[in-house]
Order: sequence, then C-alpha cells, then structure tokens
Amino acid sequence: MFIGDKENTMRKFSLMRAIGALFAFSFLVAACGDDDGAAVREIGSNGSESVSASASSSGSSSSSAVASASSSAPAEASESGEVGDFGGDNGYEYASDVSSHRLVVDDICEINELLGADTIDFGAVKAIYMDGKNSVKSSGEVRTIGGFAAAEGKKHSHDDYYGAAGSLNDYVSAALDGTGMFAGEADSVRKQGVQKGIQNQTMIAWTVHELNTALGKATDGNLEGAVHNWDEGWAFYHGASGSCGPYGTGNKRGGNYGTLGADGETAVANESILKAMITGRDAIIAGDVAGATEAANAVIRAVTIIYSQATMRYATKVEGDIAKGDLAKARVHQAEGLSFWRVLEPRIGALGAAGAGTIATINSAYDLANEPGSGATADEVRSALYPIWDMLDIDREDIGELQ
Repeated sequence: MFIGDKENTMRKFSLMRAIGALFAFSFLVAACGDDDGAAVREIGSNGSESVSASASSSGSSSSSAVASASSSAPAEASESGEVGDFGGDNGYEYASDVSSHRLVVDDICEINELLGADTIDFGAVKAIYMDGKNSVKSSGEVRTIGGFAAAEGKKHSHDDYYGAAGSLNDYVSAALDGTGMFAGEADSVRKQGVQKGIQNQTMIAWTVHELNTALGKATDGNLEGAVHNWDEGWAFYHGASGSCGPYGTGNKRGGNYGTLGADGETAVANESILKAMITGRDAIIAGDVAGATEAANAVIRAVTIIYSQATMRYATKVEGDIAKGDLAKARVHQAEGLSFWRVLEPRIGALGAAGAGTIATINSAYDLANEPGSGATADEVRSALYPIWDMLDIDREDIGELQ
C-alpha cells in the first residue's frame, strides 16, 4: 500500500521510526570521541592510511563521466568567518574553509575519465584512488578516496552492516583487482564496481558521516566545529565539480524518471538537498540543533529517492538486455545496479526485520553470485521499495516514472 492511502498520523509515526533506524548512527547522536574537524581532515592523507589493494590490470569499456564547471572557487578566507567568506559551490555558501576538501570530487572526475577509455588502466585508477591528487592540505598531505573508504569507526552504517571495518574499500578494491565477488568478471563489469563504489557508495557514506558529526558537535555546543563538518558534507556531495559526485548521479536519475526541476537540468531531489543543506547550516550557526536535525533528515529522504530510482532503473535495463539476448550487457547492468543499491542496503538493513524482505528481494536480483534475470523482476524490485518510501513519506510523484 502506498503512503497516500494511509492516515497522516500513521505516516508521521512511520517516518519518525524510520529516521531513527535507517542510519546506524542516527542524526540524534552526541559527539563521538575525538572525531573533530582536524581528525576528519587527516583521513586518507599519504602515509596515514593503509588501503589493501595491490594488483592492476587493463581491459575494455565505454562511456565516461565529464566534470562540470558549475562551481565557484572559494574566496580567500576572511577574519570575520561569515557565510560566503569562503566561497561556495552551486548556491551553497561555505561558512568555513573547505577549499581543499571540495577538490576531492576532482579526483573522481579523473577516475571517470580513465574508466571511460576503450582499454581501462585499472592501475592508473588505483593510483588516484589510493594516493589522491587534487585535494592537498596546507601541510602538503593529500586526501585520498581510498583513505575515506578504508577509515574505521566513522558515522555511516556500511561497516556495521557488512560486518567489517573498511567495507567500502573492500568493495572498490575487489572491483579494482578482479577479486572477491568480481573475480573472473569482465573489465566492463569491474568498472561499475569501481566507479559507483567510489562516486556513490563512498561519497554518500562520507556525506552522511559529516552531517552526523556536525550534529554531534552542535549537541555538545561546538558550533564552529559543527558548521565545518556540515560544510564538508556539501563539499563531498557536490564539491568543485558537481557532475562527478553524487550530485551528478542525482541529476541523471532525475532525467531518467522525469523528476527534474524548472531548469530542466537539476533533479528535484538535488534541489531539496541543497535547500536542506543551507537550512541546516544556518540552524547550526544559530545553535538550533533540532532544526539542523530536521534538515539532515530531509537530505536522507532525498538521497533515498535518488538511489531508489537508480536501483529500479538497472533492474529494468537487465530485463531489456535479456530480452535482446545480450547477456554480457545484462551482467554489466546487474553490477551497476548492485553498486547503486549498496548505497541504500546498509541503511535499510538497520531496520532489522522491517527491512529484511526488501533486502532479500533486491539482493536476489543484483547479487553477482546469481545469473542476471534469475532473481527478482524489475516490478518486484520496485514493489520491495514501497515500505521504505512509506516510512520516509516518499510517494510515487517523488519517484516519478522511468522515461
């Protein structure tokens, strides 16, 4: 049953229940240990993290992601520290200095270019993933996406759900090396694990981590530290080159499902995330933790819309490939769907029994241990997501229809 058929009171109850459960570290947590801005900035610096990935290979694939120039570079930091003194990206003005954080997304742009080559140099991809390139700190150290993925004890639900620290890195490294679930797979299949594992799983997890950390600090009265982490959330979701980050995925899925805004380019979900990020930033500055928490929950609702669209789309594409007799392409789209689905899976897993049916159904479609088409149908994948939308007050109009 869709949420439009339920009483408003039940919808609100379900929403509050889900918000607390969808994230293992909910948006109501207190500050966690010594996880301050300085510690966050150190994650992934050269020499400070060990990422278990060592092999490289090459192969063929097609398509590429191109960086957009829709961002404005941060201005020189001023002494006043007012919103906008540190520049902004695509309508979000930073209240703290994240001038180097926002460049992490440029690493993804370069990785996407390498993955778009006819013959993929996975070794070159791994070098950027492990060593970083564009996000250089004032100390000269470099942030790395591999460091983000391998980091332990961060406020996202992947490690708890998958039962191992560094689970994000485990997935990307398996795709880079052709090991684990990607053993024996074509390069075009491995590409999907690398690309979506980085751009979507890792960067969404770190966006969530920063928002959670911001709310924890705000709860403890550390508003300066809180707004810095909140700014990092936007730097990792959009950053200097929005089309290469999760923001770019949101716009693509909005186009696929007819849910673009008035400009015909920006997904309504991304418009909602931007609005919520601005609202939450201002709430933190004002010391309004409840307002910032509400804004963070609005971000999660919109993220769920985007990755529900992605999860459903690739189940449909697998069916279309099979109907055309193209089993190789079906396998690629199965891996692509899996990589998008894993953005949502750990958060739904935090629901326990309430999310178990959704997970079982969708995993049957995307688990690479299964042949494409041997599990749930596209209609069954969509239906499996209905209870999750219900809990987050998402309806059919928010999701749209595949064009």
